[in-house]
Amino acid sequence: MKLKTILIYMLLFVNLGFFLFLSPLCTAQQANVSIKEVTVQLTQTRPPVGTTTIREYKITAILHNTGDTESVNITVTFKDPQPGLNTSLIFQPASYSLKPNEEKTFAFENWPTSLSGDIPLNISFRPSSPNVLETQYNSDSYIYTLHIGNDTKTTSTPGFEVLVVLIAILALLFTKQIRK
Repeated sequence: MKLKTILIYMLLFVNLGFFLFLSPLCTAQQANVSIKEVTVQLTQTRPPVGTTTIREYKITAILHNTGDTESVNITVTFKDPQPGLNTSLIFQPASYSLKPNEEKTFAFENWPTSLSGDIPLNISFRPSSPNVLETQYNSDSYIYTLHIGNDTKTTSTPGFEVLVVLIAILALLFTKQIRK
């Protein structure tokens, strides 16, 4: 009976050893590309034509390959949110393959727009070749909300009116107390 338990323990330890040593060798290798950062920068404001002001923006997206193999060629695009335009604009470089643990900056230099308010920019990336199957590891999208508003500055101090009303009430109460 004692020999059986010793053999069972040895078998368990040998299996545990195989699992610990062979498990890192059995992991699948793949590229895992993701959007690390998106920035939008105003580059130029054109003189207004009537009531329309055109602003030009530079949009950059940084992609990062956190996988352990080189990615397929990736193209970064964004859908122009202007009404009537149903186009996808391509960032430069048009197609790029990321090595493991590599970051690459894709840029769209001059995007003109007359829109104002909160504008959602849908930035996405996918394989350049139509023959490559899109997966969660080589394609994704990111929504960046660009706020374009009037830069008019207000001259009123928030809460100032409340302070004036409180001082007036206190002054009335104080004078009423003195008259008694």
